[in-house]
Amino acid sequence: MPLDLSVFLAQWGSDILTAGGAGLVAAYFAFQLGKQRRVPLTTPRASAAIAASGSVALVWPDDDDGAGWGQPEEEADTATRAALVKRLGLSTDPLDTAPSTFDILEALAAASAELGARLNRLRQRGEAFTLSVLGLEVQGKPHGAKAIVWLTPGAPAGDLAGAEQASFPAWRTDSQGALLWANHPYLQAVEAHDLEDARARDCALDRKARKDATLAAKGRSSTSTRPITINGKRRILRISLFPAHDGASGVAFDVTEEIETRDTLAREAKAHEETLNHLTDAVVVFDSTRRLTTHNLAFSRLWGLEDAWLNEGPSHGEWLDRLRQSAKIASARDFAAWKAQELSYYQEPGLIPDQTWTMPDGRILRVARQRQPSGGLLILFEDISDKMGLQARFKTLIEVQRATLDKLGEGVAVFTADGKLSLANSAFARMWGLEQSFLDALPEFDLVVERAILIHRDSAFWNELKARISDPSPQSRQEKQGEFICVDGTSLTWLTRPLPDGATLAAFADVTAARKVEMALRDKAAAFQDADRLKTEFVRNVSYQLRTPLTTIGGYTELLVAGVGGSLTPAQSDYLSAIGSASSHLGKLIENILDLAMIDAGQMSLDLGDVHVREVLEITAEIARTSSGNDQVKILVDCDDNVGVIRADNARIRQILFNLVSNALRFTGKGDTVTMGARRFEGSVRLWVSDTGPGIEINRQASVFEGFADGDRRAGVSLALVKRFVELHGGWVSLASPTPRGVTVSCYLPAEAANQHAAPELDLIS
Repeated sequence: MPLDLSVFLAQWGSDILTAGGAGLVAAYFAFQLGKQRRVPLTTPRASAAIAASGSVALVWPDDDDGAGWGQPEEEADTATRAALVKRLGLSTDPLDTAPSTFDILEALAAASAELGARLNRLRQRGEAFTLSVLGLEVQGKPHGAKAIVWLTPGAPAGDLAGAEQASFPAWRTDSQGALLWANHPYLQAVEAHDLEDARARDCALDRKARKDATLAAKGRSSTSTRPITINGKRRILRISLFPAHDGASGVAFDVTEEIETRDTLAREAKAHEETLNHLTDAVVVFDSTRRLTTHNLAFSRLWGLEDAWLNEGPSHGEWLDRLRQSAKIASARDFAAWKAQELSYYQEPGLIPDQTWTMPDGRILRVARQRQPSGGLLILFEDISDKMGLQARFKTLIEVQRATLDKLGEGVAVFTADGKLSLANSAFARMWGLEQSFLDALPEFDLVVERAILIHRDSAFWNELKARISDPSPQSRQEKQGEFICVDGTSLTWLTRPLPDGATLAAFADVTAARKVEMALRDKAAAFQDADRLKTEFVRNVSYQLRTPLTTIGGYTELLVAGVGGSLTPAQSDYLSAIGSASSHLGKLIENILDLAMIDAGQMSLDLGDVHVREVLEITAEIARTSSGNDQVKILVDCDDNVGVIRADNARIRQILFNLVSNALRFTGKGDTVTMGARRFEGSVRLWVSDTGPGIEINRQASVFEGFADGDRRAGVSLALVKRFVELHGGWVSLASPTPRGVTVSCYLPAEAANQHAAPELDLIS
């Protein structure tokens, strides 16, 4: 009989069911999904709740005898069931019969032998269980005489959902501290092969972690930091365990660097103090109680104070009183009010502006204050007497700079830290349509933007520029540049640069003409690419067109040689032999041209495999001896025994060697020798072909691999193709001809070539 929804919820610990209907039930189960995922079954409202939970429920009836898999009822929406079937690797072909509940149970049992045993105990004895199988949370519960199993895809950790991909260890235990689930970092930390292995060996980070898990299951959360040995290394982990449904959940964070950083900070604090003593500016630091804690040597020398007195930690007020008594500072009309103002900087919000103090001896100090994170105050005293002496000359220089800026084509403006214009040239006024009289009034930044926004209407840009001008933080006071297009189509580049005095320079340059030139150059480059593509297609099409008449010539030549047209005189036989040889050479030339065209078009890929270098050399040499018809030239093979196997394209390696041998045979004669060889180095193999024919002049050697080199008979498509094939393998070629006779072409190939267009290959054979 179907389950009663209210009775089911009451038995499973729920007391929230109201008359809200299926929507409330679905909302409740969505809320409880990370805890128990318990959804009542077989009623319309329960089916809606199951669909919301993303689970599949299997229910065995009251009269289940516990034999075999039984005949459970299945509750799930179509999408959830399809996801479960896919997770289990069952057939999803619409032409096949949909996998049955029996198929699902068989797949689960095949993945976990323990699941079958747990399921039998549930149906026969009513023993509840929770397992993780193939990334599924499998939860079994008795309900009266019924047995219910929930299958939840992608929820192995319950309250730790999402920790599967975390970089820190995370795990979940039952009420006795036994491991239920763990992510990969945890398995690595306990040196377990997989979750089943970890559970079988009841792995834990240490004994305390197991004990704390038992306490956490009883509601006592804990967090502790202690050393743990992981993969043979001592690491310091902060381990937290907290209650979870029917057990506990735990996470561990590696804080080794944090602990080491604390020690480092202590050392750096001491180094910082030593650094302060090397500064020429006087520095003093008062703590949150306004007592002096740190000062440098320049501070004690500036005010003529004894180190013994300073080391006692006088208060800020006592230090000011001492300065007044010793006449180190200028007298104030109301010293008490001035002193109160100095002490108020500890509490006043906002930035503390710099001040200048004029000393009785005529020196001028810049006083900079900075609040400390601990509530204290740092004060820096800089002697700016010399700087103030330069102020008059500086004003003169400003006028010179203003005249210089007016000659620039770029628009330049300088804004002070409070957002007020302090300098602008005539180009800036022209770009943004501003009158010179308006700029001479040194308006605020917002007034400038009110007019400039008519030309560039991006308010976000102006807000960002304002922030860079008025924000004194290091993050904002960084140089930045960009480009935008104005309303009239003008392209402007912009740059902001912080100035030493807190002001910000903004520069704008009209690059409209330059952008038009760039566009023209891009169009020209595209045209060149199209022309190159058309050239490649032309070469390929022409080469294919040449094959038909070439095949006809070769065919008729073979017929005439065979005597089909009658007997031939010796001279005719020689002529036909020459025609056949030329036809064969032309055919190979066309094939090489086609290969070059395919490489240029990026359509050539390598068929990588195991290549036995010695075998290829010997086969190529034998073919060359047979096909050359010139037994007056010796073809030798010089190959090391340890050259072994390389990963390469076997056909292309043979083509490389045959092209090199053919090229050498064309320029050798009686008594000459052609040698093919190979040597293996660390991670690479050198293949070479050398001959004793005519050499190549030193000034022509660099162009022999370019194809049809002007004036060089030994250069051609075959050598150009050799270079391309070697480069496709990730190697390079070289040519040596040190004497009037003899040429050696070397190909350096990686032992394992890689082809980005090829499928992954197996490892080299051993």
